[in-house]
Amino acid sequence: MEVKRNYVETNTGQIHFRYAGNPNDPNICLFHASPGSSRQISELISGLAKYFFVYAPDTPGNGLSDPLQIKQPEVLDYANAHLQALNNLGIQKTILFGTHTGASIAACLSQIPKNPCSFLILDSVGLYDSEEKANLLENYAPKKNISPTGEHLIWAWHFIRDQWLFWPWYEQNEGNRIARGLPELTYLHGMYIDVLENLETYHLSYNAAFRFDKEACFKGICCPTILASNKEDMLFKYFPKLKKYIPNCLEIIHEGWQSKKNAEITTLQLSNLLKTLL
Repeated sequence: MEVKRNYVETNTGQIHFRYAGNPNDPNICLFHASPGSSRQISELISGLAKYFFVYAPDTPGNGLSDPLQIKQPEVLDYANAHLQALNNLGIQKTILFGTHTGASIAACLSQIPKNPCSFLILDSVGLYDSEEKANLLENYAPKKNISPTGEHLIWAWHFIRDQWLFWPWYEQNEGNRIARGLPELTYLHGMYIDVLENLETYHLSYNAAFRFDKEACFKGICCPTILASNKEDMLFKYFPKLKKYIPNCLEIIHEGWQSKKNAEITTLQLSNLLKTLL
């Protein structure tokens, strides 16, 4: 299914989005992980478009979306910006799907008054203790400036690549190694370009998600919810803890979407489950 691109105006600037599918089909909104953009879920967008009308925005300050004009934006600020984009596009009812940082944004948006969420899918969410949170905030996503020597180019490549090899990426020892290995180089390159294009703002959504009180938010979820993850995801270890905060949720373990083959399998898993619920 062809994936197209466009922009929507909001009070905080333009939000860039990818979309695909038949507008007469049920709507699903996909919020990507940090760092990057909706580019990294293009295969999932294309696959789901066989069954849904898919809207997938770039988080402000990431991809081709304007950054929020806030020195330290929080998850609620991103959620409000996305809600305004949905309203301006006339999307009155949608499934909200978020992965990693996008899951925090989706969960927060689902609790804003007069939101369009009919169903919530939270994929691969990290629930950190205070020590983990402090460590991640200090080290995971540093603000970087453009270096005249090009140091930022090398840093960005290792930052992206090493996230697929270690958790967290900067603690590179055997105990922190991730078994999943690297995705296709074109996929890595796309994430690398997204970071370089937003070098001075990419970290803001990351740190907002690290600060976000997920436990309090998740306890307040009222809409039907699916918890999802991939066993090779670095955040999969937190999956059992999530059920404690959303006890009546459904669960799905999927194959990811970093390749077309895996995206097709995941698309079938999600669409078959949603068809029985909608």
